[in-house]
Amino acid sequence: MIQAINQLVWRHEPLKTIYLIFALASALVRVPFWFTFALVPPFRPRASWTIGRTVVVKLARAYFTAIFNTGSFQWGRVDPQRFAKNEEGVGLVWIDVAPDLIQGDIKKYARTNKVSSVHVPAYWYGDRDTHSKAGGWVLGDASPVGMSAPMVNDMLSHYHQFSRLLNVEYRLASSAPWRTENPFPAALIDAITAYNYLINELHFRPQNVMVVGESAGGTLGVQLVRYIVESKLPNLPPPGGMLLLSPSMDWGKTFAFGPGSSYYRNEVSDWVQPFSAGYSGRALLGYLPPSEAQLNAWISPASTKLGSAEGLFKGFPPTLIFAGGAEMTYDAMRLAYERIKADTGEEMTVFVELPDATHITLSLPWHDREKEAAYQAMAPWVNAHF
Repeated sequence: MIQAINQLVWRHEPLKTIYLIFALASALVRVPFWFTFALVPPFRPRASWTIGRTVVVKLARAYFTAIFNTGSFQWGRVDPQRFAKNEEGVGLVWIDVAPDLIQGDIKKYARTNKVSSVHVPAYWYGDRDTHSKAGGWVLGDASPVGMSAPMVNDMLSHYHQFSRLLNVEYRLASSAPWRTENPFPAALIDAITAYNYLINELHFRPQNVMVVGESAGGTLGVQLVRYIVESKLPNLPPPGGMLLLSPSMDWGKTFAFGPGSSYYRNEVSDWVQPFSAGYSGRALLGYLPPSEAQLNAWISPASTKLGSAEGLFKGFPPTLIFAGGAEMTYDAMRLAYERIKADTGEEMTVFVELPDATHITLSLPWHDREKEAAYQAMAPWVNAHF
């Protein structure tokens, strides 16, 4: 059960530590019961799942529930300052601010949410594309020890076209009962800054750049490409393509409308319930009205409350979307695909479903079969566009 964070007494010490110890002990006690039930395939969330995957998904759900219930969002995130003496060794770079690039509606949102441009840390993998990490806007780590690092290295090893990848450590948002910090468009400004660094400082050809984003980073990828296309800045041309992995496209939860929706249909087969319980959306909105989660296409590109989305994705580059069939947000990802395809054409937009896969398949260790299927499906798309 995910409760409203501002109502939780265990976000303060010593109750926080007591709660975390209890949560750990409780999960360990439940493992034998989960294992026993999983011995019978009909009792697993998906009959095709192994016993191990069934138990691990339940553990992941319990882990992130504890993180959100105590506000321990810095767990698993490495402060870039830790690498101050070995920046070159870990591929860490600090990207200079570029405030003049922020214009139009994004500049207005930044003013409303008290957001400005800052120096952006990012990590080079390989020789030196941009990638945005997962984390529901409130947690995540782009460093070589972060959760997405194995996926980044796998991608570099699979495709000769990409010998380097820049993983952007965008700012994480927070909301009450903590200080409201880094709401939209802070992460977008960081992504724009990083893209400008590639194109105008390192002089990468935009047609050779693939924007990659998973989970909340997928939303950020769409925001970045949309901003580049709509702003028409002469020194900021669109990238050559965009890869979206389990993009979270409906922070207003407009698809959570009944047992037939993936939000409810796949609740037992996914582990993202803590991320969709409300805090991530509030942190992203900052001082914007709550209704913006459903009515603002920058926040929720796949919201069913947008009315006509025609033209929203006009001018987008070739786009490949991967979605797990066991994901709670599957329906929103499918609608995002339909909307992008309507604006760009079927030949420009590809949707690949990985049956029975959970959220961010490529970053998780229990999806080896689906990972290989994903890389095989990705290969012709990469070869066609890069």
